[in-house]
Amino acid sequence: MKRTLLSLLSLCAVLMYAQSDSLSVQSIEEVVVEEVRQPIVRYSALGKTYWSIKAMQSMPMGDPLRNIQLLPGVQTASENTGGTFVQGCDNSHNFTSINGVPVYYPMHLLGYFSTFNSSHFRHLSFSKSVHLTAANRLGAEVSMETADTIPESFGMDMDLGLLTVQGAMRIPLGKKLGVSVAGRYSDVNLIYDGMINSVLKNNRIAYRFFDVNMGVLYKPTDRDNITVDYYQGRDNADFDVLSYKINSQLEWGNRTASFRWQREGEKLTQDYSLYYSAYHSNLDVDQTDSRAYLPANIQTLGLKSEQQYMANRFFLKYGGEMMRHRISPQSPRLTGTFAEISTPVQLQQASEGALYGQADFMLNDAVELIGGLRASGFYNDCWQGYLDPRVTLRYHPTGTTIWQLIAGTYTQYLHQVGFSSNGLPTEFWISSDKYISPQRAGKISLALQQDMMERRYRVSVETYFTRLTNQVEYKGNALGLVTEQYNLNDNLIIGDGYNYGVDFMLQKNTGKLTGWISYSWAKAPRSFVRSGEKTVYPSAHNRTHDLNAVANWRVSDKWNVSATYIYATGTPYTEIKNGYILGESGIVNYAQHNSSRYPTLTRLDVSVSYRLPSVKNMTHSVKFSVYNATFAKNPISYSYNRFKGSKLYKRPVYIFSTAVPSVSYFMYF
Repeated sequence: MKRTLLSLLSLCAVLMYAQSDSLSVQSIEEVVVEEVRQPIVRYSALGKTYWSIKAMQSMPMGDPLRNIQLLPGVQTASENTGGTFVQGCDNSHNFTSINGVPVYYPMHLLGYFSTFNSSHFRHLSFSKSVHLTAANRLGAEVSMETADTIPESFGMDMDLGLLTVQGAMRIPLGKKLGVSVAGRYSDVNLIYDGMINSVLKNNRIAYRFFDVNMGVLYKPTDRDNITVDYYQGRDNADFDVLSYKINSQLEWGNRTASFRWQREGEKLTQDYSLYYSAYHSNLDVDQTDSRAYLPANIQTLGLKSEQQYMANRFFLKYGGEMMRHRISPQSPRLTGTFAEISTPVQLQQASEGALYGQADFMLNDAVELIGGLRASGFYNDCWQGYLDPRVTLRYHPTGTTIWQLIAGTYTQYLHQVGFSSNGLPTEFWISSDKYISPQRAGKISLALQQDMMERRYRVSVETYFTRLTNQVEYKGNALGLVTEQYNLNDNLIIGDGYNYGVDFMLQKNTGKLTGWISYSWAKAPRSFVRSGEKTVYPSAHNRTHDLNAVANWRVSDKWNVSATYIYATGTPYTEIKNGYILGESGIVNYAQHNSSRYPTLTRLDVSVSYRLPSVKNMTHSVKFSVYNATFAKNPISYSYNRFKGSKLYKRPVYIFSTAVPSVSYFMYF
C-alpha cells in the first residue's frame, strides 16, 4: 500500500505538469466578422457576441475558446489548465454546446486546444449569462454553430502546423443537400518532446488527441433546414514517474450526435431537435505490482422544442426540453499485491425537464423590456423543481449609448467535483439527489456601452453581483481514493459563495490597427465547513486583477501582425506545510485552504501571417507564431520533496518556461 500511496501522490504532481494556457474573453451583442480586415470581434456588454471562426485565424492562438478567454470577466484556473470561468462562476456552470447539444468537457491538451475544430464551424456565440431558453446552468453560454447554407461547389481547407494537422471538406450533393467532414490530429511529442520533458526531470509526458466532425444539411424547401451532426474526440496522456517506476494513463473523450429540424415562417419559426451527448474519463495508474483505476462517465439523451413569434415591436420565444441522464461517478478500483479494493459503481439515472417562455417588448423608441420564466424539474430518488424568473431592461437614450439592467435566478441540477480543482479531466459529474440539493444562483448586473468617434471606438463597463448556494466541493485528496473506507458522499461538502466585480473594455473597431484592452476586478469567495468549522476562502480560479491587450495590425493585403498580452493576479492554492511517512501511510499537513497564491502571470504571444499569391480559386497563407515570446516563467504548480525529516522543499513546476515557436500553412478553396 505504501508504494501505491506514493504513486498517487506523485501522480497528482505530474498531472499538474500537463496543464496548458488560457486567456480571458467575454461576450455581447451582434456582430459577425467575416473578413480579417474587420475587427476580430465587436464586443458588446449586452447580449451575445458572435465571432467569425475565419477571423480568428489571424490571432496567435486561433482556437475559439482560447480567444473567448481574452475578454473581460473570463478567467482560467492557471496558465496551463483547461476551464473557462466567467464572472466568478465555475467551469462546470457554463453551457457549452454544438448546435445546442451539450459538451461536458470541451478541452484538448488540458486547455491548450478546445474540442472545436475551427474548420468545421461557421461562428461562435458567447454570452456571460446562460439564456433562459438554453439550459439549466448558472454560468455563461458558449455555442458553436455549423453552416446553415448548402455550398455552391466543392470546397476544402487544410491547416498544417507543428502542433496539429486539420482539414475539412464541404461537398454539395445537388441544390438541396450538402455534406461536411472535418478531422484533426495532434501528437505533441513529435516536435516538442524535448522541450516539454526537459523541464520534468524524473518524469515524462506523452500526449496525443484526435477529433472528427460530420454534418449533413438538407433543405427540402426554402423555409426548412434539416441538420444531422456528429462529433467524436479522444485524448490520451501518458505520465511516467521514473523514480517510482509508475506509468499513469489519463484518457478522456466526448461524443455528440443530433437531428434538428428548423422551419422559418413569416412570423413563426419552429425548432425541434433530438440529441445525444456522452463524456468519459479514466485514470489508470500502474506500478509494478499494483494498479489503480478511476473511471467516470455521463450520458445524456435529450429532446427539445422551441418556437419564436415575431410581430411589430414584439418578440415571443417559448419551448420545452426533456433529458435523461445516465451518470457513473468516479469509482476507484485497486488491484495487485498491496491492495484489492473495488468501490461499487454508484450508477445514477436521472430525468430533467424544463418549460420556458420569454417576451421582448419595445415600450418606445428608447426602452426595451425582456421578461421570462423558466420552470424546471428533476428526478433522482426524489422530485425537485424550481421557477426562475429573469428580466432585462435596456435604455437607449441615443443611438450610441445603451444602459442595461439584468436580474434573475438560475438552477443547475448537475455538479462537477474531483480531487483536482483546476479543470483537469480527473473531475467528474454527479447528480442532485435527496442528499445533494441543486445549485442555485441569483444574479444582478448593470452595464453601460458607449460608441464614440463615429463608432470607431467602443467603451463598455459592467458591474455584477451573484449569490451562489448549494455549491459542492470534494474535500478529499488522492490518498483518500485508495482506502477501503472510501465513500463518495463522505468526501463531499456543501457550501455557498459570492461573485462580484467590475469588467471594463475599450475596443477599436476600424482602421488597419484594431483590437481591445480589457480589465477585470473580481472577487469569488466561498464558504464551506472544513475540519469542523466554517471557513471562507477564495475560489480556486479567482484572479483579483486581470488585464488583457489584443492588437491586430493589417500591414497590407498580404501581411498581418497580431499580438496578445496577459497580466493577471495568480490563482489561489493550498500550500503543503510538511509531510511524513509513518509505516505504510502517508500524512500531509496543509496550510489553510486556498490561503496562498501563485505569482503574477504575464505572457506575450505574437504571430505574423503572410498571404501567398492565389492559385486559381485557392487561397493560402503561412503563419509564424510564438507562444510566450518574452520567456515568462509562470508556475502551474509546486513540487514538494521530503527534506531533513518533516521539512519539505518546494520548487515551481513549469510546462513552457521558454518561448514556443510554431509554423502553420493554411489552404482554402
